[in-house]
Amino acid sequence: MNKLLDKCKGVIYGQAIGDALGLGTEFLSKSEVLKYYPNGLNNYNQIIQDAHRRRWKIGDWTDDTDQMLCILDSLISQNRVDIIDVAKRIKQWSVNGGMGIGRLTVRTIYSKGFLDNPHAVSKAIWERTGKKAAPNGGIMRTSILGVWEYQNINKVKINAENICKITHYDPRCVGSCVALCVAISLLLQGISDFEEIIKHTIKESADYDERITEYLEMAKNLPLEAFNIDGSLSPEERQIGYTLKAMGAAFWTLKNVSSYEEGILKIIHEGGDADTNGAVTGSLLGAKYGLSGISSEWIDGLYDKQELDSKIDNLIKIMQIDTK
Repeated sequence: MNKLLDKCKGVIYGQAIGDALGLGTEFLSKSEVLKYYPNGLNNYNQIIQDAHRRRWKIGDWTDDTDQMLCILDSLISQNRVDIIDVAKRIKQWSVNGGMGIGRLTVRTIYSKGFLDNPHAVSKAIWERTGKKAAPNGGIMRTSILGVWEYQNINKVKINAENICKITHYDPRCVGSCVALCVAISLLLQGISDFEEIIKHTIKESADYDERITEYLEMAKNLPLEAFNIDGSLSPEERQIGYTLKAMGAAFWTLKNVSSYEEGILKIIHEGGDADTNGAVTGSLLGAKYGLSGISSEWIDGLYDKQELDSKIDNLIKIMQIDTK
């Protein structure tokens, strides 16, 4: 398998696996993670089957990857980024079950006029929140846009912005999506130096909101604990589901771990919104280490592996990536 193909598959599998494993510690504090997993969580079949987690099959991913696949399905069907088509697919997914869907996304997609002009609806809802709502429901699904048109950073940036704004209009949400997708595209282009990736990412995302650069600098200079992933150090509203927390923690692993496995396990054992943090981190590390750098046990243990393989094959054909 060539390096580009390996990395493209790594992004998609990396997200799905990080999501599926992260379900095991989602909404737990770091101390609760230690209580429920005294020897650590290393595989899907270890995930505690409480009222929240038993809703999913063993090895299944959650709404984060479901929505990413809505975008992927749209790309395969339309062969372009089609905002209305993606909006329709996300809403249809929600109507057909949509387990785990976030409150802001629900509020947006069921608002009048959403399918006609999702950006206008999303903006209006954000404005009614006092322009304060910046949850991670945009960044959790956006990784595939770092793969699509990865050769052109400007297109990657525009695509990430447009798809984020379907439900998440806050510039922190938009900028964090852009940051993640730009970094993925750079890794797919063969750029591996962390300092260079951070430099380019800040350049492309800084103008959205000054706090994006702040969190990227934290990833560069501070320990993982600085992100307070489980929210135990602060009672702030939506503390565990803040978009810049998911982004920053993922970039922290890009610098500070030496394998996909190490990064995912560090992130999910922090608790908090662990499925989203795992999905975002997993996509970024998947772009760095490729599918070949991910445990075959984690790959084969995914509940819907065959579905994922089929979608990836269709994407690779459309993108005309060499499979040799």
